[in-house]
Amino acid sequence: MIRVEENVPLAPHTTFGIGGLARYLVLAQDEKEVYEGLVFAKEKQLPVLILGGGSNMLIDDAGFDGLVIKIEIQGIEVAQGTDDVVVVTAGAGEGWDALVERTAQEGLWGMENLSGIPGTVGGAVAGNIGAYGQAQSQTLAWVEVWDMKAGEIKRFTNAECMFGYRESFFSIHSGSYIILRVAFTLTKTPKPELSYKDLTERFKDEKTPSLQAIREAVLDIRHGKFPDLDVEGTAGSFFKNPIVSKEVAEGLVARYPGLPIFAMPETEGVKVPLAWLLDRVLNLKGFSMGGARLFEKQPLVVAAKKGTPSSDVLELAQKVIEKVKENFSISIEPEVKIIK
Repeated sequence: MIRVEENVPLAPHTTFGIGGLARYLVLAQDEKEVYEGLVFAKEKQLPVLILGGGSNMLIDDAGFDGLVIKIEIQGIEVAQGTDDVVVVTAGAGEGWDALVERTAQEGLWGMENLSGIPGTVGGAVAGNIGAYGQAQSQTLAWVEVWDMKAGEIKRFTNAECMFGYRESFFSIHSGSYIILRVAFTLTKTPKPELSYKDLTERFKDEKTPSLQAIREAVLDIRHGKFPDLDVEGTAGSFFKNPIVSKEVAEGLVARYPGLPIFAMPETEGVKVPLAWLLDRVLNLKGFSMGGARLFEKQPLVVAAKKGTPSSDVLELAQKVIEKVKENFSISIEPEVKIIK
């Protein structure tokens, strides 16, 4: 029988370090405990919140008046596919970077540029994380989920996950599926992805850097751009980069020479780097509201001092959204999931 805790502070379960009480909390170690948690919620007619590493979430200080199921399904398995291809399967509750570290140790290519990203495997898939020229969707083979409406386990192929920019079928249909286990297809053949400018510069004198060298470089770059979680809270990049039409993008480049833009073939749009506009046009690095501020080294990131209320973060985010709309006629939205 599952253990159900009552009136549990959620702040320690998020990287922001913000959030009120959960009326009930279940730490689910396997599929059975996930199911039992859902049965408990149904019997008491409670809303359900699925929580992984809490790294892409801002929970209101009012807390969550329902059941929080924290997915803690562990395990990493490495299985040989062919001479070159290896399938790596991980529980949704495994730490994402622990998985990347394991694949690097095994000499498997495809995840190394995603080193250092906080959160769990399940959250990484739901949010389709990407960084420094790689995205988890490029290597994902399949996802096992609990279908909350059908009451059974289902398996989704990569195509069925409908991955888009920082989204997936599971984030679009939030509250309908719980990710349990994920498989990735990696390769033993060196395939360094060095298109990101900091990596290009770092390895300009090396034709084929090692897997471990790339991982260490990415960790070093991230360390310089994100707050120290031991000191203050953050959920990483708070805002999505806007996807606009080609005409709008070209208009921005004409107004602001040097603005880099990136074609997004899957959306027929163009991605505009919001951090460039926040920094070089609006000079918003360090812009603050109460205990929350845009991080000095990366203005897409919101950092929060310990004890900062959720309202400070929300007010800051709203002010940034308004400034971007006013100055560029662009609508932006949070990448972080906001729980009220």
